[in-house]
Amino acid sequence: MFVAISADGRSISLAGAERWSPERLLQLRNDEPFFCPACRKEVVLRSGRHRLPHFAHRKGTVCPFEHEPESERHLTGKRDLFAWLVRQGVEAKLEPYLTAIGQRPDVLFRYGPHLYALEYQCSPIDESLFCERNDGYRRLGIRPLWVLGAHHLQRSPKRPNEVSLSRFQWLFARRVPFSAVPHVWYYSPETKRFIFLSRPLPLSVRRTLATIDSLPLSSLSFAALTAAHPQPLPPTFWEQWLEGKKQWRRTFPLYPNKSVRRICADFYQAGIVPSLFPTEAGWPLPRGYLWETAPFIWQTYVLLPLLRQQGKPLPLAALFRWLDGKIRTGRLAPRRLPLAGQDTYRQAVREYLHWLSLLGYLRCEKGRGVCLAKPLSFPATVEDVLRQDAALLEQIHRTPALATYRVTLEFGTEGKNEQKTGKEGENSE
Repeated sequence: MFVAISADGRSISLAGAERWSPERLLQLRNDEPFFCPACRKEVVLRSGRHRLPHFAHRKGTVCPFEHEPESERHLTGKRDLFAWLVRQGVEAKLEPYLTAIGQRPDVLFRYGPHLYALEYQCSPIDESLFCERNDGYRRLGIRPLWVLGAHHLQRSPKRPNEVSLSRFQWLFARRVPFSAVPHVWYYSPETKRFIFLSRPLPLSVRRTLATIDSLPLSSLSFAALTAAHPQPLPPTFWEQWLEGKKQWRRTFPLYPNKSVRRICADFYQAGIVPSLFPTEAGWPLPRGYLWETAPFIWQTYVLLPLLRQQGKPLPLAALFRWLDGKIRTGRLAPRRLPLAGQDTYRQAVREYLHWLSLLGYLRCEKGRGVCLAKPLSFPATVEDVLRQDAALLEQIHRTPALATYRVTLEFGTEGKNEQKTGKEGENSE
């Protein structure tokens, strides 16, 4: 920590103390004891040739308000972010202790009419603690802003726009106004750059295609940080996505854990060989990130009850009951996104149904539900897989009604078209 309390109650800050002389630091260390502003236990001043001057609890002391050990990376990062705000004339406080909620954000600052808590997170924390800290700030009317240490960003060595996002990293995904999909912020104190990961399109639980951009902290303002950073998907996106579909077909049945065995059993019961799921399943959607489950699995589960209906209408309420049952038994998993608004997996399902209807596969019967309007495609061989995927992709690109879908997906801007298929049928029983 950079801020401690002296014996007479004064706040002592070591922000910028790396520029102080060794004699000044030694005199400060010897002058008086210092105490943690949160737990009020004694802390010591530490410094060295390769360490920023900071305060730390004595060895063996446990502070209930410290959730993880503080690294040099974390110290440097929060110092950089605090100084960055101050240089812009922003009213900011470093490590203030908020007595009402027992929390200590890295930086508390006011920008416009809003109060923000900036947290620079370098070590993994439990989801429950993450949500507890967010809820605490919100109870005080404070907007939490989380920035991840850039060392968490794992990019594929062969595909620069493919990353591995853990469940922990997905917690940090947030949306900005007029953006259909979320983004994640990273900061590297080593390079002094902000990194923006946007438009994440999951291929699996962890593998994700995304756009990634970075800017020097010195050339970035807070207003620019919180604005949308539209970057188009790379020209190779569709090729990568279809390659991902082929990998699902080749590898999914090869890892038969308990969940995979249950999913395969459901597919076989419906007469579907797991590696030969329908060509119409497993496609990218702007809100596909709302599912943790791989797209080919959850989209096939959407299709299964429609196939059983054999052309008769299926009420949306019945479809959602079916999906909720699969969630309860662990076959499907919605993604937990505490910072990304109120959207749930149902938005992704409605988006998928709307997509199917625009391609002519689905028909909405007002007051009754939705039903298949034409047969789905089931590949029988690898050659069928390649041919049918290519044919459907061509249909996607030449269908005028899907222009909004393509723009939203490829450029991340919110489409104006209503997803009427899902909204009209949900109350149908």
